[in-house]
Amino acid sequence: MSAAELVSWSAKQPAQGSGIVLTRGPGSDWRAVAGAVAAVEVVPVRDYFKRASFKFRLERVVPGPAWLSAGFLDRGYGVLTPAVGAAGKGVAQRDAHGAAILNSGKLRHAVFHLPDGADTQISITGARFLHSIEITDTKPEFEALPGAEPAFTLRRPMDLVITAGADAPTADGLPDALASLRNQLPLMKALGFNGIESYVKWNFVERSPGVFDWSYYDAIVAELEKHGMKWFPLLIVGSAYALPDWFYSSPDNIPFVCLEHNRANEIPSIFGGTQEKHVRRFLNEFGKHYAGRPSLVGIRLGPSGNYGEAQYPATGAWGYKGRPLHTHIGYWAGDPHANADFRHWLARRYATIEALNKAWDAAYKSFDEVRTFLPVSANTPRMRHDFSTWYIDAMSGWCERWAEWAREAMPGVNIYQSSGGWGAIEIGTDYAAQAKAMGRLGGGIRMTNENDSYLNNFGNTRLAASAARFYGAKWGTEPAGFSSMRGVVGRLYNALVNHADHLFYYEGNLTGNDQAIPVWLKYAPLLDGRAKPLAPVAVFYNDTANKLRDDTLRHLRASAYLQRVHALRSIADFDLVSEQMIADGALSRYKALIMIWGNTTEKRVADRIAAWVDEGGALFYPDRELSREGPFQSLDGEATVFKRWQRGETGKGRVLLFSGQSEPFSAYVEFVRRELPKLRILPPAFQAAFSIRKPEDTFWTVLEDGRLALLNYGDATANISLPGGKPLTLEPYSIRITARPRPR
Repeated sequence: MSAAELVSWSAKQPAQGSGIVLTRGPGSDWRAVAGAVAAVEVVPVRDYFKRASFKFRLERVVPGPAWLSAGFLDRGYGVLTPAVGAAGKGVAQRDAHGAAILNSGKLRHAVFHLPDGADTQISITGARFLHSIEITDTKPEFEALPGAEPAFTLRRPMDLVITAGADAPTADGLPDALASLRNQLPLMKALGFNGIESYVKWNFVERSPGVFDWSYYDAIVAELEKHGMKWFPLLIVGSAYALPDWFYSSPDNIPFVCLEHNRANEIPSIFGGTQEKHVRRFLNEFGKHYAGRPSLVGIRLGPSGNYGEAQYPATGAWGYKGRPLHTHIGYWAGDPHANADFRHWLARRYATIEALNKAWDAAYKSFDEVRTFLPVSANTPRMRHDFSTWYIDAMSGWCERWAEWAREAMPGVNIYQSSGGWGAIEIGTDYAAQAKAMGRLGGGIRMTNENDSYLNNFGNTRLAASAARFYGAKWGTEPAGFSSMRGVVGRLYNALVNHADHLFYYEGNLTGNDQAIPVWLKYAPLLDGRAKPLAPVAVFYNDTANKLRDDTLRHLRASAYLQRVHALRSIADFDLVSEQMIADGALSRYKALIMIWGNTTEKRVADRIAAWVDEGGALFYPDRELSREGPFQSLDGEATVFKRWQRGETGKGRVLLFSGQSEPFSAYVEFVRRELPKLRILPPAFQAAFSIRKPEDTFWTVLEDGRLALLNYGDATANISLPGGKPLTLEPYSIRITARPRPR
């Protein structure tokens, strides 16, 4: 059998083929299109989580090895991806050539090696227009890729970063990583991205103590530079899967131990003090080798956590050498070094053991008797608060030291901290503390917790965005995994209205569903108009309630705090302001403060809030909701501030006490919606936005320059009435920027 005689199909006669037949079915329908080049067009699938594909039935077995050549009309952007057999086995990147769809308008051919041949069926996803399929037993010639210019270029540049397959499980996977880059970089450049992220794993470069081999990453960077792309690496030293063999078996490797099960975790504990010399050496060597490289757009720090984030172990199972990992949402303070650190912290806080016993209702004879404990078992609120404060501050301090060491090693490099989770104490991410530290060091924070829900993204990232603006840190975001086109649009809006400096996607966020790339290309150019929000209103982020109560934030989808934030977002835009931010003077930025959860805070914070009210601020407080557990008070039960407010002693300001039904929370939301726009202290443009009539899943933000940014995050078209009655229609999952809203 000759090379041309295996199987073939052509769009000139789409209903027949030689040994291969184009079929129809759910998600794999097609239609013939007229034009100079014969082609069939796949019928789009509207489900955000499914893909349309061309499906071919093989009428005879194709023995391996063989070569698949797919002719396609190069319109739009994407990746042509074949799968073979009933199980849909993909083709390795090293065996793919010319699969990037780059909108050249030409007839092109992508070639794939099939080592095992093919039987039963072949599917093709990613391509909209297919011209031909041919399988041969000899390698065809590879076509040169057409030149691909970015589909858009921002006039106000920012970091637009994406993955492109540069990572591998082991350093031996370099050939596959380079093949992935060769196949994907032309597309990523065409989509407007300027940076590629890859992990830099400790075990890839320091395989013997003090001996560094950067050859894997040198090859990655060389390939990026060949395509005119920049590099944004994540430096992983504190996660189990990145540990060199020599360190794993050394006395310096002290693992985290969970309090619930007294089981070790292969992620190194931050309490032992034995990591520091290794981290500093790694950062210094990386800086010597790469800091002067023009293609290095910045770095992200990987100080701890399962994946390399600024947090304790939480979820995931990336253990040493890929082994299962004991990990969960919990407290990782069971090792002897954690106990010693906790005792040292308490000894600094309390001058005597008698003072500690009084605060904790305890009977210790000395600090040496104190051990870490599960917070739910605490005798007093102060005891639980102390443990939670120590625990979260320990991670904040570790991450700040990492950032300081990185800044020493790389004075001129853009540095981002990796801030994940959603604020639960167990996870250890204090977004305000991290923003404060990175602002001081001239760096930024990248939130790693967005997904397909705009409300989730708002609730999980707005505190960090608010703190970054206050403390002068850069700010960016990352999805926590898969997201459909809805996530692409929602994340763009979040970046646009928070003046993001950095925006990251996994390549699958765009290439893994059929609708994502078109909406990316439609709305990403709006990032030229990104701006800070006009945010005269803040919602109180009650750190104390978070430290004292599991229902505040521990469970993401059952968080009492976040559910209330989501409900309020339907009526207005606002910042989140934490206790640390208030202690540092952040309330001066706001005209109104809305309390939604927790009646207890630190006395210094309560006093700051009271002083702000006296100076003219307006405070909203759901009296019946929160007062069931007592009045607004300090952690030690002092309620002077609230008693003053009840007597009407509010200085130049106002305290609006809501005494209506506390459940459902919508009653309080309606109270805020009705009373907030009456405040004459609000900027006119922000006040006018309350007269917008819109569906509940459409959101508005007034930008600092006065423009109005709208997001329709629903499946239906949104009919909107702007201030003054001007009608506006927004298609599903769309963004619109309008002129300044004007009062009626």
